[in-house]
Amino acid sequence: MRVGILPNSGLIGDAMTAHRQEPHTLVIEPRSSFHLLDLRELAEYRDLLFYLTWREIAVRYKQSVLGYVWAFLQPLTKVLVYTVIFGVLLNVPSGGVPYPLFALAGIIAWTYFTSGMQQGADSLVAQQAVITKVYFPRILVPLTPCLAFLVDFAIALGLTLVATLVWTHRLHPAIVWLPFWILLMVLTTIGAALLFSALNVRYRDVRQGMSLVLQLGMYVTPIVWPLSELQHKAPRWYWLIGINPLASVAQGFRQSLLGQDPVPVRMLVTSIVATAVLLFVGLWYFHRTEDAVADIV
Repeated sequence: MRVGILPNSGLIGDAMTAHRQEPHTLVIEPRSSFHLLDLRELAEYRDLLFYLTWREIAVRYKQSVLGYVWAFLQPLTKVLVYTVIFGVLLNVPSGGVPYPLFALAGIIAWTYFTSGMQQGADSLVAQQAVITKVYFPRILVPLTPCLAFLVDFAIALGLTLVATLVWTHRLHPAIVWLPFWILLMVLTTIGAALLFSALNVRYRDVRQGMSLVLQLGMYVTPIVWPLSELQHKAPRWYWLIGINPLASVAQGFRQSLLGQDPVPVRMLVTSIVATAVLLFVGLWYFHRTEDAVADIV
């Protein structure tokens, strides 16, 4: 059974004040174990989702001297470091394109994923003051950072497009596939954020373990090294790296932006299935934990 206040009740800060209506409506309805996502309810609370996302973006750079310039500096700093280490010292191949461009195309995807996943995993615990006082769809909380970091991603993607034009003087026709890779990246991030936010409510050491996994994960994902190297050294099994959807996303970005080899079909199918499974498991476990979040946190 679920008891809650409809979104027009005016009980959630400034976002709800503008929509305050009387009388308040009390809704009592059963919850189905198989109904993992209530799209109608999400549509009713879309204004709150917009407000929470806007607040997340505003607070991130509040009282910051450089503000949104950080969205440029973060990927540029990483590209500089990785270019020196992997491109110059280790002479890692980059598929015939300048190594900074090669690295940047992968880094922007990985940075969005790690940022959205980490902030999403912490979100339920961080918002416990609100969660314990009033009902609203808890799924909005981990969704917020996944949407908010799209602003940083868009800035970094714009930087990548400009750098591509400066270096190559053209955009590859395969750029038409870029929205698909962005969608796959976002869905993977949302699935991971939902799963780990629910786990983090019950097991607080998940946060530390996740940080370690993400640090190691970048080096087993073709972010700073080319997928072709794995294809040459393990031609029969390299497609299994598609279990990590970010591997396909990174190569897909390089295909769309730099005209590099497309993602092999078998690997792409593996990544799509892995994303679907992650999203389903994330929704299922979040659904199981959602009703108890206010009591646990």
